[in-house]
Amino acid sequence: MGDDADSDEEVEALRKGLVAVKFSKEFKQRMCSPWYKALIVKVYGRSVGFNFLQNRLLSMWRPAGRLDCVDLSHGFFLTRFSLREAYEATLKRGPWFIGEHFLSIRPWEPDFLPTTANVSSVAVWIRLNELPIEYYHVEALLQMGKAIGNVLRGDTHTTSESRGRFARLCVQVDVEKPLVTAILIGKR
Repeated sequence: MGDDADSDEEVEALRKGLVAVKFSKEFKQRMCSPWYKALIVKVYGRSVGFNFLQNRLLSMWRPAGRLDCVDLSHGFFLTRFSLREAYEATLKRGPWFIGEHFLSIRPWEPDFLPTTANVSSVAVWIRLNELPIEYYHVEALLQMGKAIGNVLRGDTHTTSESRGRFARLCVQVDVEKPLVTAILIGKR
């Protein structure tokens, strides 16, 4: 918790009509303690409702103990686990998807505001058009995907080599880096 739980003793001069509420460091720690086993969740590429998301998370994660959800706004949700083990297992087992849409999860942080939340990476499905069939090998696809970003998964048609028009991979892309538009493989 450290610096995030500093007291609010140092408040700058206030403008007219503004009042300040001060909390001690100890009180802020007590306020935050129920949220240490919580995750901030957002589904990318699709707007989902509270009940839909809560039911999907319960069926996907199957947490031991209780899972509470809170709708935060701007597509963000907060999920709080009753057991630390379930919280840690969910963080470790990903990546998570709802249908074809990436589910971003990160540990709860004090003073999180959905309107100013920084998103540094997103999951995107890439297509490798006219890829010769020999490159549909799992290790080859993984290498090609890693050249773009962290590979999250391949679609079932690609991994089963049942369709040859293009290969599809879901890759986590850093939004602050230039977008990769092509891959050079040998002379192709």
